[in-house]
Amino acid sequence: MGSSDLQHTACLNCGQDQPQPLLSTPAHMYHKAEPFSFVQCGHCGLVYLNPQVAPEQLGQYYPDYYVPYRGAAAWGKYHKIAAWGLAGTDKKRAQKARQQLRKNEGHRVLDVGCGHPTFLEALAKKPGLTLTGIDFLDTGWREEPERWQGMDLHEVDPKAYQSDAPFDVITMWHYLEHDYDPKTTLHHLLNVSHDHTRLIIEVPDYDSLSRKRYGQHWEGWHAPRHTALYTQQTLSDVLDRSGWQVEKAYKYGTMDVYALWWMSRMEQKGLDWTQSLESEFPTFLAGKILTMPFFSLQPWLRLGVQLVVAQPKK
Repeated sequence: MGSSDLQHTACLNCGQDQPQPLLSTPAHMYHKAEPFSFVQCGHCGLVYLNPQVAPEQLGQYYPDYYVPYRGAAAWGKYHKIAAWGLAGTDKKRAQKARQQLRKNEGHRVLDVGCGHPTFLEALAKKPGLTLTGIDFLDTGWREEPERWQGMDLHEVDPKAYQSDAPFDVITMWHYLEHDYDPKTTLHHLLNVSHDHTRLIIEVPDYDSLSRKRYGQHWEGWHAPRHTALYTQQTLSDVLDRSGWQVEKAYKYGTMDVYALWWMSRMEQKGLDWTQSLESEFPTFLAGKILTMPFFSLQPWLRLGVQLVVAQPKK
């Protein structure tokens, strides 16, 4: 990619143009090790990608071999075990959403950046819910329309989405770090909310031990797909500037944080992401078992991801 395909940007949080060089890292999960730069805003402290890949050029960084697209199939003959683990993540997310639904006796859920809508599928096991998912592309659900019957799925820019009725819970599972204009997106979601709506956001944690351990190889950078990396403070700040207030902040989320550490180690190793991960599975599983005592400390340590629950500002 040439420099003409990159675009300079001001801070995605405060709008100031005071970039301080921070780190250069190769493209992650990609066959070309081209460098991308992250900077830190000298005004508000947000860490963001600058320059960015022009949106119309970003598709090349989501090739067919992109691991999140392949899902459990990426693990070859171990795909059933991998699918069980991914289902466990969806189950945790569904539990988080149901907790917030119970608080306001709601039944309407919107998942922003739904991708392959397995989270909504997990929620659908409880009858009586109205489930909506939106994403820029319908590739996550296009091929299996029968599987997603009962869900209202839309291929639409979240900034343009409209609804006839507000939602009780809105979720963003690792979407916000991809957004080119997070403040506008968050502010627009107020249009499909009511006073008691709860917004659940999970993103990588810039202050985490995994980032400090792996440096430029930390998978949280996910260059150039991630446009910003948030600390607890900068995430709270961008929500505040967008009309939301944090009700509860957690040092952990629903994502398997061991997987984040493992992917970072594989970036450091120079793993060929275009190939099957089948041969890596035995050591992946052994490492997961051996490190369970350490990763059980995630409620107290910042290991890689964070989650917040927010509500519209009064």
